[in-house]
Amino acid sequence: MKERKVLGILSIVFGGLGLLLSWIPIVNNFAFFLGIVSLVLGVIALVINRRNKKVLSIIGTVLSVTTIIIVIATQGLYANSLDKATKSYNKEVKKIDSSSSSENSSSSSSSSSNTKKDFKVGETVSISGVEYTVTKVSYSNGDGDINVPDSGKQYVFVDVTIKNNSDKDYEYNPLDFQLSNNGNKTDNDYVDDDFVQNQFTSGTLSPNASYSATWVGQSGTDGNLSFTYKDSLSDTSDFEFKLR
Repeated sequence: MKERKVLGILSIVFGGLGLLLSWIPIVNNFAFFLGIVSLVLGVIALVINRRNKKVLSIIGTVLSVTTIIIVIATQGLYANSLDKATKSYNKEVKKIDSSSSSENSSSSSSSSSNTKKDFKVGETVSISGVEYTVTKVSYSNGDGDINVPDSGKQYVFVDVTIKNNSDKDYEYNPLDFQLSNNGNKTDNDYVDDDFVQNQFTSGTLSPNASYSATWVGQSGTDGNLSFTYKDSLSDTSDFEFKLR
């Protein structure tokens, strides 16, 4: 007997359209719906034509089942790819956050170092790539001959090391430093070279070069004593080493 074709044709139409859309992300959700409709129509057509030819019904049913399978498979594939992309994105965000946090921590540490003003003997101060270190401090009442400090005072010998880590020349000068004894600030002094060798003088440091010498000054024998650095063109102290 002749096949009843209406439902079979509709099943083929819905199944074919669903098959075309089943590969497209998001849109294949609609394709899944078309596949279900095509499957229902195909099954009904098979039942109605159980004693007749079933060519169109079978084709429609096969298209619907194929559509449904492809939609399920592609959605699983797309979901897996999206999950991998999301994880990869989250990892990159964490790396950026970690890097930003590290930079902020380094910046905070650097800022803290730059704002510190008081240092101890043996500590190092770094300003604009130039490091200053007081390695030793000693005192003397002179040699009783040529090298004699002023009345009520004593010589202060400050061993200083300067290292230029910047990329340009650095000019150093003993006038950039002072002694501060209970707030009374005094500049450097000079003694005979036989009394103190390698006295601090002025000069220029090339990048990556260093200079070590003994800065000589005078101070009272009592009270607080600091070795301060200031630009020779400025009246403000940039930092100071506590000597006692």
